[in-house]
Amino acid sequence: MSNIIILIFFLIFLNNCSFDKKTGIWTGSDRIAKKDDDNNQNIELVFKKQKNIVEEKELSPDQVIKLDNPISFSNWSQRYQNKSNNVSNILFLNEGNFKKFSKISNTNINNNILVDKDNLFFSDNKGNIGVFSLSENQLIYQFNFYKKKMKKNKKIIKLIVKNESIIAADNFGYIYSINFKKQKINWAKNYLVPFRSNLKIIEGILFLSDEKNKVILIDLQNGKKIDELYTQPSKTVSKFESNLAVENNNNLLFLSTNGTLYSLNLINKKVINWIQNFKSENEIVYKGNPIIVKDNDIMISSKDSISLLNLNGARIWDLSIKLSTAPIISGNTIFAINKDNFLICINKNTGNIIYSKNIYSMIKKDFKKNFKKKIKKINNLFLVNKKLLLISDNSYFIEFNIEDIINVNSIKKNPFKISSDIIFSKNEMIFVSNSKRIYKVN
Repeated sequence: MSNIIILIFFLIFLNNCSFDKKTGIWTGSDRIAKKDDDNNQNIELVFKKQKNIVEEKELSPDQVIKLDNPISFSNWSQRYQNKSNNVSNILFLNEGNFKKFSKISNTNINNNILVDKDNLFFSDNKGNIGVFSLSENQLIYQFNFYKKKMKKNKKIIKLIVKNESIIAADNFGYIYSINFKKQKINWAKNYLVPFRSNLKIIEGILFLSDEKNKVILIDLQNGKKIDELYTQPSKTVSKFESNLAVENNNNLLFLSTNGTLYSLNLINKKVINWIQNFKSENEIVYKGNPIIVKDNDIMISSKDSISLLNLNGARIWDLSIKLSTAPIISGNTIFAINKDNFLICINKNTGNIIYSKNIYSMIKKDFKKNFKKKIKKINNLFLVNKKLLLISDNSYFIEFNIEDIINVNSIKKNPFKISSDIIFSKNEMIFVSNSKRIYKVN
């Protein structure tokens, strides 16, 4: 009899749990509701799932690759450049010239570098945040928030620039804002749990997530927490940092370290629009890439797959493919490089592979030389001035023509090793080398 009473009590408890779609998920200050079902929301539609063993494939004569027009960026004030994390075609002429600037630090630079109004913003492992004038070739401001007792601790700092302020979030749970023009700190807060995502700003609110996959909303004016949303924490440690993007309807997209994608309306209604999972059952650690939003589509990629969704969360197609770099979208085509060093073109609308060729075979054919042992892992893939630019971890720049015919246009070994993000400003490529010097290419 007692067992029956316990069972009834347990069923009543489940029925009233705060995770049902009526009451939402408790965040400590308010409730976030799950959006009511309709014809488009929260439905796992039947989608076209494909598994491909990549083989060599020529582009068919009737297949047209349409690309977006090249864009020239005057600044790069947030990681991944813009709210949608999409840099589809960059105005950059790869002429091979480069300029080396002064050394900016004595210790390793964090990957996240930014450029705004001819100033480069960076941080290093000792906690220094610097502003370097590219026009004057000198450090014009440096600030260190941390006390001497934290001197030996490695600081991993994420940055975003807004107006005349640098907002920084670190791996100790600190977040602070610095007015670099007035050279003073605006505010500083300690939220105790390390942050590990890129930073996004919507309507004066800063969005970021911590290592427990909790999404946090911060008032940019004073650093106070507006709200927070708990999602499922990861059971394993992953190198993948959770990622944020903003889609065209101003909904926040959050890809957690579990490989779960959330569409969140946190500005107006505090609604979870939909949730999709991209971590397979046999995958222990999720290894994802940043979210990319292209028009009304969302691309999610990992080391094993590429998926395309619409803004309502319905999957359009899935493609099993082992990637070596994050893919890019431009026009009607997705460009990717797989683990076997194949250059792959995918039709964005269908998920079909329309072209695939081994990169080393293409180089050998066009240059009569075998670069297989010289070129190591391809780390970066960009579309620049309607050409594909591949950059290896030992600084080979390989450029491909892709409009009329796909072939290798040029290949060059450079005398530097890139140790930061690669960004573009005023038709120039900018990065920090392992010698802690800023480089401009072109």
